[in-house]
Amino acid sequence: MISLRTSLIALSLLFVTIPPYGLQAAATRFAYLDAFATARGNAFTATADNASAIFYNAAGLIQIEGTEFRANLLAISATFEYEGDFGASDDIDDAFQPIPSLYIAHNFEDLPIAVGFGAYAPFALGTDWGSDASFASGLLGVAVPYEGQLAYVKYQPTLSWQINNSLSVGIGVSFDDSDVELLTNALEYEGDDQTFGYTVSVLWRPSEQHSFGLNYQAKTELTYEGTAQGLLTMGFPVDAQVDLIFPESIVAGYAYKPNEKWNFEFNLDWTNWDRVNELTIDGVPAASYQLNWISAYIWEFGATRFFENGWHLSAGYTFVENAIPDDDFLPIVPDEDRHFFSIGVGQDLEHFFWMLTFQQAVADPRRVSGNNFPTVNGDYDLDSTAFSLSLGYRF
Repeated sequence: MISLRTSLIALSLLFVTIPPYGLQAAATRFAYLDAFATARGNAFTATADNASAIFYNAAGLIQIEGTEFRANLLAISATFEYEGDFGASDDIDDAFQPIPSLYIAHNFEDLPIAVGFGAYAPFALGTDWGSDASFASGLLGVAVPYEGQLAYVKYQPTLSWQINNSLSVGIGVSFDDSDVELLTNALEYEGDDQTFGYTVSVLWRPSEQHSFGLNYQAKTELTYEGTAQGLLTMGFPVDAQVDLIFPESIVAGYAYKPNEKWNFEFNLDWTNWDRVNELTIDGVPAASYQLNWISAYIWEFGATRFFENGWHLSAGYTFVENAIPDDDFLPIVPDEDRHFFSIGVGQDLEHFFWMLTFQQAVADPRRVSGNNFPTVNGDYDLDSTAFSLSLGYRF
């Protein structure tokens, strides 16, 4: 029989070996980390009643019974199209790429305390237009990145404390491991760094019908140490570093349960992208990009209908605001206003449970003009399809 330790190691290794794709959330933030929550449009902060609460609202861990092990795999395929002002066109049509996450939690029977551990990726990016992309070619476009890869994984132990019958709080402290890769026709850069982060959350349930949730994820700052090589370094590898800020986010939610058959929830999610102002590769002349991202909201609504024999059906809608202005738009971060529609079905048995979710995203076509790189100006359109599967066991 496979031990829990072996399972943790195996799933954690997936984060190292699988390229992340961040076309599912604002800018580089990734938030669809459980199939049940995803099916509800990610409106789960005020419900938070399974082990994935480690990410969504750790205060909710106090609601689970005994020990719960939960693994999630989201597979996403994205199509991104570009039509330039001068007749050029490019596109990305990716095969399905998997993004795993893992949670385990335990509620102590005789104590008002629950603990948990999660491994998940709150930020991700994987975009490759190819070195022959029209906006990255020629004298004016040679410095425009055509590929960007960002892996960012949190390994997070979590504690939940039930203060009284209606109020609980949660806190998580994480070890964050990240690496980044940036490619242009003038430069290639790779670097990595590690840091620590934390989350704080609250769950208030004044009655069986109403609950309120609040989750705060703190900002982190990383200094990626790595190597750059290309035309800008005369073909020689040089030591270089990149400073990046991953901003804080706040999610507030309200859930209404009129009876045992229904659960409705609305979330408002805010990310402070104002902290992200530039991308500079220190150690390489003329390797700097203005970003000037702006804070943005994500609106989330979901509903779940529970049936006999543990069956349940969920559906949801999410609206994601664009966080990147036209002047500083880079095609490697394909950000647009987006609409996400999702539906999922699952079953909770005595010990085993599962959930399968389908999600379709449609973006409002975007017109970019006045960009710092004239070759980037043009029309952009994004669609994505995703499937999410959660499997778990409680004892």
